[in-house]
Amino acid sequence: MGRMIRIELYRAFHGKELKAAMLLGGMLGLAHFVLEVIPSVSHIFDGYHPDIASSVVGNVTESWMGGMINPEINIYQMVVFLLITIPYAASFYTDRKSGILKNIAVRGEKREYLAAKSVAVFMTAGVSAVFPLLLNLMLTMTMFPVINYDWYQLPNYKALFMNLAVKNVIAYCIVYMALIFVFAGLIAGLALSLSLYANNRFVVLSLPFLICIVSGRLVVYSGNPVIRGLAIQKVFYVPQSSPTTLVSLCILFVVLVLCGYVHFMVRGVKMDVL
Repeated sequence: MGRMIRIELYRAFHGKELKAAMLLGGMLGLAHFVLEVIPSVSHIFDGYHPDIASSVVGNVTESWMGGMINPEINIYQMVVFLLITIPYAASFYTDRKSGILKNIAVRGEKREYLAAKSVAVFMTAGVSAVFPLLLNLMLTMTMFPVINYDWYQLPNYKALFMNLAVKNVIAYCIVYMALIFVFAGLIAGLALSLSLYANNRFVVLSLPFLICIVSGRLVVYSGNPVIRGLAIQKVFYVPQSSPTTLVSLCILFVVLVLCGYVHFMVRGVKMDVL
């Protein structure tokens, strides 16, 4: 098992697809830094008034791509579903078409291969989703001081991890990016399940994007906050102007695990590739 995981991770992290996804995501994070952060440096003291306790100088909390609502985070919320699938999510489909899976099945290592494939897809999806945010945060920290959230800066009082955001903004950013990492990996599992049936690589890469966008639109206008929170886009919208809920996250987690990796493993082991 360990040897197979190492092989799949090597293939995944040395592939040109992962590099392309990180390049695209990195360009988005860099674009925000150039277009939004650098011009804001000259206005760092504009909102600060010594006689007003709630006023603060320009800071990382307000300025980085995930801090407040801005065009780049809106774009990220949409393209992240493609960044998730580009790196390695279609590799099972290409392995099946190229005959690699037949050789693995003959040697009796199919179950280990499927588990290793799942690990590699999960990891590359998480890295691709988090990289633009992490890059932008690190760049922004070179220009602005780190100041914890004040209550008035939080986009929504129901935001996830709100108490942590007030106590330690860097810890909050790390925890939220970890959340994005996990759900990015789970969404990539949908592509793996689809690759069991698809006869086109483009379908494997694009259908999870369509599923996430369409399902999000179907529930986002619900009057029930739990149902409204099932819009998967909310997980990737760091400013949390309209946050999801912990109950919604648990439901999404279970559904994605079952429809993605569990289905992939169960169906994949039974699948005849000879």
